[in-house]
Amino acid sequence: MYRALVALWLVFFAIEPLIAQQPFFKNYQIKDGLLSNYIYSVFQDSKGYIWVSSDVGISRFDGQTFSNYNTAHGMPDNEVFSMYEAGDGRLWFATLRGKPCFYYRDSIFSENNLPFLKRCDVQGMIINIIELEDGRIAYCSTHKVLIIDLLHKKVEERSCGEGIILAWKNRNGQLMGAGRDFGLIKKDGIQPQMIPPTIIQPARAIPVGDSVLISTGHKLYNCYPRSGQFQYQELPTPLDKNNEFIYLRRSGGQLWCGTRSGVYLLDYPSLRVKRYFLAGRSVSSVLEDREGGLWFSTFEEGLFYVPAPNIQHFTTQDGLIFNRITCLSQDAQRRLWIGSESSAYSIYDGKKMQSRQIFPENVKNKNIRNIRHFPDGTTLVIGKAATLYLRGGVEKYLCHRSLDVNIDQRGDYWVGMTGLYHLDQKTLPSVLVSQQNLQRFGLDDLYSRVKINRLPGIRVERIVFDEKNRKWLATPNGLFSFKGKEPEKQILPYGIKDLDFDANNQTLWVLTESKGLFVIRHGQLIDSIAIANKRGGVICWDLCRDQNNEIWIGTAGGLFRVIGKPGKLKLVDYWGVLGLGSEKINAIEVTQDYIYIGKDDGLLQVPREVLASPSPPPIVLLKSLRIKNVVQSISTKKAIPLQYTQGPLSIEYEGLAYRESLNIRYRYRLLGLDDKWYETAVEAVEYVNLQPGYYTFEVMALNGSGVASVRSSQLRLRIKPPFWRENWFYVLLTALIILAIVWYVRAREQKLRRKYEIENLLMKSSRENSELQKRISDLRMLALRLQMNPHFIFNALNTIKGYYGQDKVVEANAFIGKFARLLRLNLDYSDSLIPLEQEMDLLRIYVQLSQIRYPDKLKLDMQIAPELNPAEILIPSMLIQPFVENAVIHGVVPKKGKGIIQVVFSVQNQNLLVRVKDDGVGRAASGQHKLRDMHKPLATQITNDRLKLLGQTEKTPIQILDLVDERGQVQGTEVILLIPFQRKKML
Repeated sequence: MYRALVALWLVFFAIEPLIAQQPFFKNYQIKDGLLSNYIYSVFQDSKGYIWVSSDVGISRFDGQTFSNYNTAHGMPDNEVFSMYEAGDGRLWFATLRGKPCFYYRDSIFSENNLPFLKRCDVQGMIINIIELEDGRIAYCSTHKVLIIDLLHKKVEERSCGEGIILAWKNRNGQLMGAGRDFGLIKKDGIQPQMIPPTIIQPARAIPVGDSVLISTGHKLYNCYPRSGQFQYQELPTPLDKNNEFIYLRRSGGQLWCGTRSGVYLLDYPSLRVKRYFLAGRSVSSVLEDREGGLWFSTFEEGLFYVPAPNIQHFTTQDGLIFNRITCLSQDAQRRLWIGSESSAYSIYDGKKMQSRQIFPENVKNKNIRNIRHFPDGTTLVIGKAATLYLRGGVEKYLCHRSLDVNIDQRGDYWVGMTGLYHLDQKTLPSVLVSQQNLQRFGLDDLYSRVKINRLPGIRVERIVFDEKNRKWLATPNGLFSFKGKEPEKQILPYGIKDLDFDANNQTLWVLTESKGLFVIRHGQLIDSIAIANKRGGVICWDLCRDQNNEIWIGTAGGLFRVIGKPGKLKLVDYWGVLGLGSEKINAIEVTQDYIYIGKDDGLLQVPREVLASPSPPPIVLLKSLRIKNVVQSISTKKAIPLQYTQGPLSIEYEGLAYRESLNIRYRYRLLGLDDKWYETAVEAVEYVNLQPGYYTFEVMALNGSGVASVRSSQLRLRIKPPFWRENWFYVLLTALIILAIVWYVRAREQKLRRKYEIENLLMKSSRENSELQKRISDLRMLALRLQMNPHFIFNALNTIKGYYGQDKVVEANAFIGKFARLLRLNLDYSDSLIPLEQEMDLLRIYVQLSQIRYPDKLKLDMQIAPELNPAEILIPSMLIQPFVENAVIHGVVPKKGKGIIQVVFSVQNQNLLVRVKDDGVGRAASGQHKLRDMHKPLATQITNDRLKLLGQTEKTPIQILDLVDERGQVQGTEVILLIPFQRKKML
């Protein structure tokens, strides 16, 4: 079979086309969610959404999902040509049937739900929508213009005469139109300023200062004022007669021209072609978004998005034989070698592409697996059918199916396939053959000349050698190593995808399929790092070490870079950046200026500065507030009031980052609940059981590079407290409490007043009763005291009688004088309570009378404690005298010789303690006298009764003690009295 194909073996397609430098783009069509592939225009609103108008409705794109609107959603017409956003945020649509409608606050407004718009039907195709200086909207059709004042519900109609096909606003804010005439659109029609060029096709007009650019067919005209009138001049364009302008837009010093065959970017005003995109496609509009990306709407092929115009995309249109790239490498001349499927490869030198297919088409699927360049100028293009050997213009073929081929330091070839093959200097000439030998022997015979040397049954995908010529083998069964004739040793048990040996640092970099990157030095594992994005681990395919010894890794989950030295490795994730991670990366090669990425759909050339420059920050928007899954209206200007009992609430948000739409994450917090920021990939957060109060929800979006939104979106909430925690309830409750207190105070006051009146009456009655009782008590005291007087008077009269009986007139008269004074004092002290000093005066006079009656018989010793003031102490009158009299008559008088009567006053337990002491004969001797027996019970009993009336509570207020010496001889008698007393108020 192979002999018959020898003639076709060297099919070489020397393709050297001019590289068109098509940018890398994404194409969105019906399969991706668009309503139609026939797109009229693309537009970005002030929030950041991308809008697409088509022949079957409009679509809004957030980077991941298309939201579609047509007549089923309230649109008056499905065919929408263009869109315009007014200053108030309303997005107006130009429809085929001329029925105005707009999108505002997540709703479509038309004559179906806004009756005023029924008056605004222009009944014809809308060619442009323009906002005037005062905020009114000009709906321009081919035959008339309607000026819509939505605020005041007014409509002004302006005629377009015989019709126009262009309408625009000049630098003075005036409406202009072009058809048969060129001029201002006034209320009474068009005010001509010139006869325009013949416009044979739907065209565009762009004001440029005082001039206007007008396109028609494949021609471009500049209309400019001169001498008060406009003139026009045809400009040179790159379009041929078979092409025509569809779209014009000026951007700075550039002019975008959408045509039936691609889109041109022209320098203005020279109109020199700078870029050319989407050859052969009808481009209806161009948009440069906020991130620097380009959007192209086309007829029949949908929407094209270029995330970064500097990223170039090479396909078969640029010279590749096949789009699927399998391996990449760079030679000493800095040319890029590109391995592909079906034994094809290409060489790109930065200007032209040369491509070649080693074997004919019927050996397709025999892919190029690796391309190696050696210091001696040898290049091996390694394929599963065979390996092409190139050196100094000589071509040979290593006739062996190979996944990898490498040449060791001795010049021996090592071939990896299912097992490891060793081709030494003796075996090599038989399989490394020229074209003639290949034709002579054929592939089958040449294949059979080489035998498996090691690892039978194991697929060897990469072979490298270290500084000691030790062999390192990458296999799905793990990493193996050996030197010389020693057996293979498994170093790592994981599936290995690629190897790279850094001779300068004697470091081996080992890329596993799913366990990350490992670093081995001198046969020892020294470091490793996992390869994963924020969604988890990825499948790795290829690695490349650049001039800075940084490792670039292509995976099924995007592009990665490992920086730093072993021991301090750090992973940089480019997944989702610029759309590079949307598909599997098969191969990667890094040069001084570019990162080349081989994919299934072609080759990407990424300038290094594109990845080095910071990516634009994403926009974050609040989408909705839901309570129990019911959407609530939201406002970012004032706090949204919510009821305490409304249940859990959910806040939905989204980030807009079209370059990195697949890897947006969010940071959010709820001030008032927690100041901490939380991170999530979910576009909603739910809160349950928020307490009453004010809250501020903040959210920021982060793109794949970790760049956060310039400012957070905020939503202020006010959870209303239950009625019992509202201010009005506190006021009402306070008022009720005050009323209750006032009522209680008044009721209490009335009750206390009544009680006071009753108590006052009772107190008055009690006081009168108390005064009566006191008066009775005083009378009783007086009566008791008067009971004492007859006894004393009787004794005194007996004494006077005795004096006269003995003819002692002088003594009798002296006695009568003293007695009269005593009676006078007793009469003066007739109150129930008298000062102690007056009682003491009575006692002294009485003793003086006794001394007259019994001369030289007795002596009085009266003492008072220093703390007592006799003028302040009040006691009952004549309370102590009977006991002094007893001491005189029954104690001292019967005694032989002179006796002493001692009266001592002191304080004990708030009572007046009185001690009446004599050194007389004692009670036993005096008891023999009849008088003693008759007097004792009377004096003691009367005194006891008087003390009880004073409130004395002591059981024995009166004590009578017999005094004896150590031998038991009687020494006299002592009477102890405890008398309650009062203090006289002193002025």
